[in-house]
Amino acid sequence: MTSLILKCDNETIGVVRNPYERIVSLYIQSLDYIGMDAWVDKSTPELQTVLYKDCDHIVRFEAWKEELNFSNLHPKDISILQDEEVQPMWERWYTLKSKQHIYELYQEDITVYGYSY
Repeated sequence: MTSLILKCDNETIGVVRNPYERIVSLYIQSLDYIGMDAWVDKSTPELQTVLYKDCDHIVRFEAWKEELNFSNLHPKDISILQDEEVQPMWERWYTLKSKQHIYELYQEDITVYGYSY
């Protein structure tokens, strides 16, 4: 999963993920198990601030149901989200070095969307 975009009437809703958790999830889904640090350098997934720059609304993946309700957004098709889960124990994939590397690559996402490790 590289991007999650929902439609609601004539508006778009971008669903952002914790950048640290997102990288682990994308790495596992890639089936290219060359080591997560090497995979990040090889693949470098796009910033979510770029992926969702044209969206009318942003919600956080880990609380999408609550945030859609709070914002009074009711997309007709949420099936893209229903099969996705937050990667369990994603923190265990990180060393201090890899955590710093992800922070450097995705600092904009971390800052804009209010995430931390």
